[in-house]
Amino acid sequence: MTKLNFKKSLLIYIIIILFTGCGSTLNLTDYTPSPMEKAKNMPSIKKMMSKSSPKVIIMDIDNNGIKVAQQAKVGSAIATKINTLLASAKNVKIAKRITKSSYEKMLSKEIEAAQLSKELGIDVGQADNIIIGQLSTASYDHSFTEGYYYVIKTKEGNIRKYQPPMMRYEACIIGNLKVFTLPGLEEEVSFEYDECSSTSTEVRSARNVVSRNDGLVRQAALESADTVSYDLKNFFSKKGYIYESKRNGNDIIIKTTLGSSNGAKEGEEVMIYTIEDSINILTSITSKEIVQIGTGTISNHITPSSSWIIIDDLQNGKTVHAGDYIKIQYEESFFSKAKKFLK
Repeated sequence: MTKLNFKKSLLIYIIIILFTGCGSTLNLTDYTPSPMEKAKNMPSIKKMMSKSSPKVIIMDIDNNGIKVAQQAKVGSAIATKINTLLASAKNVKIAKRITKSSYEKMLSKEIEAAQLSKELGIDVGQADNIIIGQLSTASYDHSFTEGYYYVIKTKEGNIRKYQPPMMRYEACIIGNLKVFTLPGLEEEVSFEYDECSSTSTEVRSARNVVSRNDGLVRQAALESADTVSYDLKNFFSKKGYIYESKRNGNDIIIKTTLGSSNGAKEGEEVMIYTIEDSINILTSITSKEIVQIGTGTISNHITPSSSWIIIDDLQNGKTVHAGDYIKIQYEESFFSKAKKFLK
């Protein structure tokens, strides 16, 4: 069996395993109300009722003077893709896209808007965050493989085959993204990305080289944007506060304030969190600590402002309380990973 056929067989097996798992469909009439105690550290009513999403400015990624990246316009391609992916998740509002040349002018306006908002006590449309990134590597390389003969064994006998010479091209993009607050420009988080795209073509000799392929370079850039977008979506993922619970035997479902207007979709995995008091025995100072206590799945019961969550797993000894919260856990899709696996 060839390496490619082995990969395909393994992929089919994994698909069968995955799609024989549990679903997210439930019938609410099968469940009865279950009393819930309030969390020790309850969120404020303002937090629980808030429907606003952070406003984000996305700056074109800096090509860092790399010729391959400049030719393929990698920086703007990554920024455009991230813009689209974040907007579709509905957990941020894209305020605007900017270029490096307009950065200083934009920052000045955002500082003025923030000061005006503070004076008036209202939202004047100021942005909350800016996403800035830079490439460290953008490469486009090729490798040549000589033609060769090989033998396939069949019931009728051996069949001799010929594999023509091949030229393989590979484009790779490495860089980082950082999220800053506005207008203070305090760094909140940083993410790295490192992706490659490749293609092969039949050639006559090692001299048949395509010296430039902007499309392949941009493809690597888009895969980089796709990969890092999951980190960004998780960072901006909106909280859904828990306020109701039902049971059916040992099965528990919870109702949250996360609805379709903020990105809730059937089948999405969520993490369940609580806030616990943590005492430093050296200083006797008590601090608040965010603790993940379980996982769940968004069911088929979703409204614009709420959703029912099926609890899949709770840590031993942990109980879900009213005022605890969930966040969607964004992950690269199985088929996206499989596509890269088969390359």
